[in-house]
Amino acid sequence: MSMNAMDETLLQHAGDFLAAFGAEAARHEAVAQEIRATGTYRHTAEELTFGARLAWRNSNRCVGRHLWRTLHVFDAREVRDAEGVRGRLESHLDFAFHEGQIRNIITVFPPRRPGAVDAVRVANHQLLRYAGFAQPDGSVVGDPHSAGFTERCRAAGWEPRCGGRGAHTFLPWVLEIDGVAQPPVDVCALRPELAPEVEIVHPETGPLGLRWYAVPALADMVLVVGGVVYPCAPFNGHYLGTEIGARNLADEGRYNALPQMARLLGLDTSHPRTLWRDRALVELNRAVLHSFDQAGVRLADHHTLGATFEAFCQAQTSVGTPVHGDWAWLVPPLSGALTPQFHRDFDNHVVRHTNFFYPAPNPEPFEKPKPESGKCPFHL
Repeated sequence: MSMNAMDETLLQHAGDFLAAFGAEAARHEAVAQEIRATGTYRHTAEELTFGARLAWRNSNRCVGRHLWRTLHVFDAREVRDAEGVRGRLESHLDFAFHEGQIRNIITVFPPRRPGAVDAVRVANHQLLRYAGFAQPDGSVVGDPHSAGFTERCRAAGWEPRCGGRGAHTFLPWVLEIDGVAQPPVDVCALRPELAPEVEIVHPETGPLGLRWYAVPALADMVLVVGGVVYPCAPFNGHYLGTEIGARNLADEGRYNALPQMARLLGLDTSHPRTLWRDRALVELNRAVLHSFDQAGVRLADHHTLGATFEAFCQAQTSVGTPVHGDWAWLVPPLSGALTPQFHRDFDNHVVRHTNFFYPAPNPEPFEKPKPESGKCPFHL
């Protein structure tokens, strides 16, 4: 049977992955035959585990991927109904928190099949995320990043069960089963123990009226293993402090907490040259680290993690294994020049056969990116 271009590319990606896995020639041939017959192939449990870990190792934008071998992989490929999916996602969060000692975990749902609608998708950006409630004056109560999704949930009938429309109201989950969006389910209200939070307290000035959740579980990234697309594969590591203190809480388009921090510190905000933003940013990040430490929740700091990642890069390079990276993502948004990543050049080549990607409305998973098209290499 002749193969089309997509099958040929899948065969190439499968071969590259199986070579990395160390599969024997017989397995290569069996996969090739399956692709020729069906347009896809099924991974063994061992291949799926290795593939999910390798995808993390290949993730250009992650500075914590030196932990790739520690990833717990939960196989949920046979789960296709909404109740079963919710149960697996709840188990994911429960296992991940681990009394604050956050565990790295991915739960992998059914793969994409040729010509078929995806069996399972999660519409949320993260399993835990605060809502953003747009106000008549154009302001947003909560997280502005979530304002559009919040409105979509409300249009589908959701109203917060607990806490009203506050600054730290968790979004419901919206699942898509066989391409059909299910009604929003307010899981965090029904089971608040799945969404542990840390109150942000500055060690000198006290409570800031802010908090953040403990587990950063990405839900909208697509896992690709050996060319096979898994459109629903929620994943979490543990937070890097600057993700919270220098972006989520600090960005003007997010919680914009720097003016508040400056007031508490009594800083002169009359002119940018007083560097009040810089001083407030450092103190806000101190508060985040202090608060997570006091709560007993695992959180990395950018200096320690940067040094660990640099050691990983050196170890990989010493054995001839390239470490691809997106410099702008690997350098932290605070004191970047004080970390090794700032002074290192990274090849931003994206490994296509096994990696994490952002989804596309009409994905073409095996199409090679064309530089002249301007297509982002981090999207399918």
